[in-house]
Amino acid sequence: MKNPLLTGYIASALVPHDANLGINESEYVNHLKEISKAERLCGVYVNALVGQIYSMEPEEHLRLITLARQTVPASIPIISGVEGRRMKEVIERAQAAKQAGADMLEVLPLFDVRPYRRLAGKPEVAYQFFKDLAREVNMPMSIFKYPAETGLAYSNETLLRIVDDIEQVVAMKATCFTCADYYQLWNTLKGKLSIFVTGGDTVDMLGQMMIGCDGAQAGVMSIGRQNWSRYIALCLDGKYTEARNLYIEKLAPISDHIYGVASRGHGNRTGSTTALIKEALVAMGVFSSARVRPPDLDASREERDGVRSLLRRLQLLPQ
Repeated sequence: MKNPLLTGYIASALVPHDANLGINESEYVNHLKEISKAERLCGVYVNALVGQIYSMEPEEHLRLITLARQTVPASIPIISGVEGRRMKEVIERAQAAKQAGADMLEVLPLFDVRPYRRLAGKPEVAYQFFKDLAREVNMPMSIFKYPAETGLAYSNETLLRIVDDIEQVVAMKATCFTCADYYQLWNTLKGKLSIFVTGGDTVDMLGQMMIGCDGAQAGVMSIGRQNWSRYIALCLDGKYTEARNLYIEKLAPISDHIYGVASRGHGNRTGSTTALIKEALVAMGVFSSARVRPPDLDASREERDGVRSLLRRLQLLPQ
């Protein structure tokens, strides 16, 4: 099951809301059609963090998968995020996602809740979790790896054991805050599964992709998607000078604006990462509403103006 390995761009789908904070299905489908045109596309990721997985009902998770599988070309895998607090719950949600049309699961850490955090660093716990999930569901899986700074990361040694022993684990969203951490991860796991660099709340994606990768995935790539997919293609082709110029001129400003404010500890920020990205999609004419569901908060007027100023500077607003 290690083959075929994914290489390229995994596009994360955001979820537009209607006036009652339900799913605006027509805009969601149009969004899926647009991101399906991306250069080097190798997967469409639904029920992501940026896709508000924690604020969607279980039946909505399945509906988003069904709509994606009906809309995205059959040759492109639908990857669905799956999460839960109990082993049985994760298995049931994974099986339901498979039945709804998901081709792969992206497994969020079971340990992202305070009473379980002490378990994240125990190698046998993480290994057995993926072993049991693979046995019960038996479909390709991607590991959502949190950065070491969160205290929820799996060690490289644990990841190596999981990958070597569990054939269903074929990919990883590798969130690392530094190139030094990513270098160790890449050297340990390269060639054993598909490793996708993500935004990581920093602009270090450039350095990490130059170290080596199989592709990239991040919700922020919905802003100026053509530039992001082109950048990934350049990195994978080893055209690093051209990739660097594109990244510094067109992409780093987006990452810094969406992620950088939060990572520098600005306490006056209102809107979440998802809210700011959705504001950008509204400004670009993709969505008609940037609303997010409680307990998340919508962007403030100042933040909306800041997003539009950024898009204007990068020439991403409709003419």
